[in-house]
Amino acid sequence: MQLDDTAHILGNAEFFAICSLEQRRMLAFASEWVELKKNDILFKAGQVVPGAYVLISGELILTQKNISSGEPIIISDPGTVIAELALIVKHPRRADVVCRTDVQLLMVPRSAFSKIMQQFPEIAVKAEAMVRSDISKYISTIEGAVKISNAKK
Repeated sequence: MQLDDTAHILGNAEFFAICSLEQRRMLAFASEWVELKKNDILFKAGQVVPGAYVLISGELILTQKNISSGEPIIISDPGTVIAELALIVKHPRRADVVCRTDVQLLMVPRSAFSKIMQQFPEIAVKAEAMVRSDISKYISTIEGAVKISNAKK
């Protein structure tokens, strides 16, 4: 696939929309195409991954063992970024991600994104804002669940 095609795929992924076309080209150059078969494991809980994955085609199942509902999450929207925090920090994943179908992904290495943030500090600021926004949403969801739980007592 051509560099511009890969940069376009990154541009359709919400997290990478913060980057200019030239920055996405730089990331595209460093990225790896990943093709997996149905039932292959993308990563397991506890594993540290080398970067984030952008879903191009197929479906993934995300399962987190310590969630009380136990309901898996189906990831099927092209452009979905999986493990976006892995672009910023080495941290063990908290869930298993398994292929529900054959999938195509683009793996963007943490090292490449780190270089982009160093060369273009505005990207670091935008990435921080996105991460903060996502964390705020998670916290709001947790606070809502705690309030419901406390109201039932």
